[in-house]
Amino acid sequence: MSATTTSAQAGYMFDNATDEAANQLRHLAEILDAGTRRTLFELGVGPGWKVTEIGAGAGTLTTWLADQIAPDGHVTAVDLDPRYIPGGPNVTVRTGDIRQMELEGSQQAIVARLVLMHLPEREQVLADLTRALAPGGAMVVADWDCTWRDMIRRSPSPRATELIERFQDALLAFGESRGADMGWAQRAPEVMLRLGLVDVDSRIESRSWRGGTGICRLHHSNSIQREAELVAAGMSLDDLAELREVLMDPQLMLSGYLMHTTIGRRLASA
Repeated sequence: MSATTTSAQAGYMFDNATDEAANQLRHLAEILDAGTRRTLFELGVGPGWKVTEIGAGAGTLTTWLADQIAPDGHVTAVDLDPRYIPGGPNVTVRTGDIRQMELEGSQQAIVARLVLMHLPEREQVLADLTRALAPGGAMVVADWDCTWRDMIRRSPSPRATELIERFQDALLAFGESRGADMGWAQRAPEVMLRLGLVDVDSRIESRSWRGGTGICRLHHSNSIQREAELVAAGMSLDDLAELREVLMDPQLMLSGYLMHTTIGRRLASA
């Protein structure tokens, strides 16, 4: 944490209690769930597994996991504000900050998606999560690399490009002011190896989205959730209104941030 980031400031960039949160979480699920499900399927998640999802958000991945591990497995979903996460006979929903929580051990998999990049204590949290894995259990850490900014595949105009770049500059600076590390995803493999995890592998992916879909709708939602901070950074309300029109324009094409999904396993017992 930087000297200018107090403990009260440090943490997540967004808040599930805002009016816009449900839209934001829905857009995130649309963008990310398919890739995360594919990773977990390849890991072999199935009946009888104990799995914990950190930062479960809308609960869409929790619901999918509950189906995969049924009837005898169990999913624990953790979130600061779990209001959107559905429960179930094989689902436990826990409210709290993972920095101050202890997980039940012997987990076959732990999934932390778009969580650690926001936490100044990310390496300590990852060490704590690792201890909750069963021997041979898998840690799945998925975070965006927001230092990669070559995202505009097609822009309707130079003005649209300017607005998108200003929005990105302001939003990411706000995140950094709260302790986020926009390039953490690049270092996750090295940290996992240092913690003694084995079979560490990192996969990097992105795709493009037209205006009004996917990442464009997420940026639209984020501009509403953090309007006050964007204005404080120098964008006017007229700028933001124009930006939102651009983000819904089908002539726009943006790539998402690079998603690094890093997987490692706790050493199996000899």
